[in-house]
Amino acid sequence: METIGVNLLWLEPGVVGGSEEYTLSLLRAIHGIDPLDLELKLFAQPGLVEHHPDLCRRFEVVVTPRLPGGKAGRITAEHTWLTRQSSSLALMHHAGGVVPSGSPSSSLLTILDLQPLEMPDNFGAFKRNWLGQMIPRSAEQASLIVTPSEFTAGRLVELLGVDRSKIRVVPFGLEMPTDPRSVESERAIENPLFLYPAIAYPHKRHVDLVEAFSLLRADYPDAQLVLTGGDGPLTADVRRQVEPLGDSVRMTGRIDRHELDQLYREATAVVMPSEYEGFGLPALEAMAAGTPVIVTDAGSLPEVVGGAGVVVRPRDPVALARAMSAVAAHGPTRARLQQAGPERAGQFQWKTAGQALIDAYREALDRITLL
Repeated sequence: METIGVNLLWLEPGVVGGSEEYTLSLLRAIHGIDPLDLELKLFAQPGLVEHHPDLCRRFEVVVTPRLPGGKAGRITAEHTWLTRQSSSLALMHHAGGVVPSGSPSSSLLTILDLQPLEMPDNFGAFKRNWLGQMIPRSAEQASLIVTPSEFTAGRLVELLGVDRSKIRVVPFGLEMPTDPRSVESERAIENPLFLYPAIAYPHKRHVDLVEAFSLLRADYPDAQLVLTGGDGPLTADVRRQVEPLGDSVRMTGRIDRHELDQLYREATAVVMPSEYEGFGLPALEAMAAGTPVIVTDAGSLPEVVGGAGVVVRPRDPVALARAMSAVAAHGPTRARLQQAGPERAGQFQWKTAGQALIDAYREALDRITLL
């Protein structure tokens, strides 16, 4: 039985957001596949095991010594400690977007998106320069590349010239709720509640949603906006922007899964004004809950909603406000979205995604054999 190493040294629990959800959910899905003719060995920092102890029950986990120096220490460990630990493995899955220099094994590489190359100003100088060098080199070196969306696959081809034949799309999945909301009556909603679960990064465009919400309140003075997510680089700016709106806007910070699921069920719509997404998991989670979604025509978002949501132009608060008003005011539109969302979300299952990753592992091993 072949053993595949999985590099998780890059994963800082609670910091890397969708990357953490994607990677760990895929690993858990793989563990549930029976029969499984591959073994996985995970390489991780101590903090990952502390936050996700179930990984040690599912897989062999090799934990690094405590690493000094933050990201610099982690990068050094990938290029030294991990290189030594993985030298006997036929295949290493680097799930964090880069292949460390000098990696002794053939590599399968996960790239969620190319934002560091397409929106470099969103990153600090060190990370921008580092990823600007490492991502193209890693994409060229990898035997096979896994992405969560056709959008990211297309950008790899267009921006980096990657051969499409060595890219495999393994989308996010989810567990469908056991208690989906029922389709509401076709009446207008006088006090709509809109939700945006996202850390305040520049590309998330909170500024557009807050401006749209301000416009919406001319017709819906009792409307509510809830912004969830841990602190990001623009959190202070968003707080200043919403201050004149008083209690109509709540910034909750990071909340637990139960609270987020409850908000999904309560929301009139989930609004994602982002101008760049490698996938867009909140849209999928909202659709699964039977909640209408409003997204921008940017990144993978139209691909994810697949006709089961409202799509507007990015950086257009007026269009956002109109879409929010339409969902609140027009019952038939809202009912259609509430019915179409779960049908669309049901096409994304972690078990299917896990099997797709296993297939990619097998293909990568076959490519090594043919070399």
